[in-house]
Amino acid sequence: MARRLNSWSLFWMLVLAASAVNLLGLPEADFHSARGMSPVILRSVRCALPLFLVAFTASSLATLWPSPGTRWLLANRRYIGLAFAFGMAWHFSFVAYTIWVFGNPLNAKATALDVLGFAFLLLLTLTSFRPLSCRLSRANWRRLHKTGVYVIWLVATAIYFHSVREGGDRLHWMIFAALLAAWGLRAAAWANKRFTGGPAATPASERRQL
Repeated sequence: MARRLNSWSLFWMLVLAASAVNLLGLPEADFHSARGMSPVILRSVRCALPLFLVAFTASSLATLWPSPGTRWLLANRRYIGLAFAFGMAWHFSFVAYTIWVFGNPLNAKATALDVLGFAFLLLLTLTSFRPLSCRLSRANWRRLHKTGVYVIWLVATAIYFHSVREGGDRLHWMIFAALLAAWGLRAAAWANKRFTGGPAATPASERRQL
C-alpha cells in the first residue's frame, strides 16, 4: 500500500478526499447570505489544515523519530503540501464568492492576514514546480519555503488564537493546540540538530519539497 501511495498517486488520493469532504458540506451552505456561507468556509479550511500540519512537521518527525514511516512522510512532503494548497483553493473559492456577492465581512486585520497567507501559499505552490524553482538559487528557494511555511503557520495560529480568546469551542482549542504542538516539534528537531549533533532529515528531492 505504501509503495502505491507515493508522489502524485498520494496527491490525487488526498485531493479526492478533500474534494469529497467539501462537496458533502455544500448542503449545509446557504448561498444567499454571507452568514450562510460560514459553514463551508470553515469546513474547507479545517479539512485542509491537517495536511499543512503534516507537511510542516514532516522533517521534524524524521529527525526526532527516524523510521520508515517518518521517512515516507518526508519523501512525500511536497505532495502533501500541494494537496494542502488544493484544499485551500476550495476555501479561497468560497471566500471569493462571499466577498463578490455580499462584500467583505472581515475587518482590515483579518483581511490582511488572509491576503498574506494566500500570497505565500501561492508562492510556495508555484515554486514547487521546476519551471519556476529552477529560477531560484538553492539557498533562496530554501529561504522562501522556510519563511513561507512559518508565515502560513503564524497566520493560522493568530486566527485560532483570536478564536479561543473570544470563547471558541473545543474544536478551536484543539486546532490551536495542534498548531502550537507542531511548532514545538520543529523547535525540538532544531534543538536536536543544534545541541546533540543529530542528523538533518533532508530528502534527496529537497529542492522540490513544499
